[in-house]
Amino acid sequence: MSAEPDREAPEPTTEPGIPEPPWLKPPRATRARAPLSRDVIVDAALRLLDREGASGLSMRRLADELGSGAGAIYWHVANKEQLIQLMFDRVIGDLPLPDVDPSRWQEQIKQAARDARDAMTDHPGLAELSFGRIPLGPNAVRYFEWHLSVLRAGGLPDRVVALAGDLIHLYVDSFSFEECVGMSTPSGEESSVADFIGELRTYFASLPVDRFPNITGLADELTTGGSDVRFEFGLDILVAGLAAHAPKS
Repeated sequence: MSAEPDREAPEPTTEPGIPEPPWLKPPRATRARAPLSRDVIVDAALRLLDREGASGLSMRRLADELGSGAGAIYWHVANKEQLIQLMFDRVIGDLPLPDVDPSRWQEQIKQAARDARDAMTDHPGLAELSFGRIPLGPNAVRYFEWHLSVLRAGGLPDRVVALAGDLIHLYVDSFSFEECVGMSTPSGEESSVADFIGELRTYFASLPVDRFPNITGLADELTTGGSDVRFEFGLDILVAGLAAHAPKS
């Protein structure tokens, strides 16, 4: 693909310091372009993702976001897949990596999952892009090394450590994706989450008790607890399961 030629700014029609004649039509306003670099491109790609979601991320739209020709982007980023990897690496680079503390390995794994969920929430669409991809940038491998270090510090067997990282990140990505997508009502009508949950509770409670004793008996429990409660419950289950593989003291 050939790069589009940059458009030069119009040459002034008068000498510097002399005002334009009032009858001259001024040149059309154009968006000023910052010099392109990978950092500038990734910044723009994240803005586009936040605004349009994963389906709205394309090289052509990114070029519009930058006020540039698509060809100019390809001087810095080989293709869309490389762009997505760079976006992941930028976001992962902002995740905290505290010193590994073997006595707190479970809490450190939980906090890392919370931080990753927050990052996904800050960039809606990123969770969707995560499926089927393994981030492999420099920040990603540093984060992965830290994650493995924490799990090994907990005394977990190597095989468990190797499988646990994928499991935890799949849980975070899946949970974050559902949060970004939102909840659809069965009727397809617009409704707030609170209103829909209220209707669901009423429906569960209305079912015949003799045929649905568990649903009716748990109607309140089934429809209480927001996203944070559900996320923390799943995290507790995952980490407790991992801890079961640690050697008993």
